[in-house]
Amino acid sequence: MNLETILLDGLWSALFATAMSIRNSTPFKYIIPTFISSVIAVLTRDSLEHYGLSTNWSTLFAAFMIVISAGLFIRSQRVPPVVLVCAVLPLWASVSMFSMLNDLRKVSLLSGDELSKAATDLTANTAIVFVITVSIALGFAAGLSLLKLIFRRESIEDSIIDAKEDVPFEV
Repeated sequence: MNLETILLDGLWSALFATAMSIRNSTPFKYIIPTFISSVIAVLTRDSLEHYGLSTNWSTLFAAFMIVISAGLFIRSQRVPPVVLVCAVLPLWASVSMFSMLNDLRKVSLLSGDELSKAATDLTANTAIVFVITVSIALGFAAGLSLLKLIFRRESIEDSIIDAKEDVPFEV
């Protein structure tokens, strides 16, 4: 896989993520962070896979980069969930998910050796979907933890402001 292919995949994935964010009625100010986060995520995942890292680890780092890039672009530790969900869609194991659903359909219809093969495929695809989902969740958790450290001052200021609102005010 060369750099041109990785860039083209990143741009197509970002276009998909942006279209999904528009479809999900994302506020306009979060559409560009979704695009940028998706490009960075796909570039990270494909580059790491190209250099020999497994799909699971590269997906974890890509999910981490989604949170970091969106948080730095938005300049807040509070990244909206719609940005995270739309930007991660190109990374998710959608092929395995649809194969899993197809195998689930097959298991209910087949018998004999075909049933055994379909059950094995179902188990394998379920494991792939589960592991990729856990990798994404761990990447998000690590990214949100780092953003909390980076924007710690903001959260201290927010807590002071919030504390002032709790004090009764008399005119």
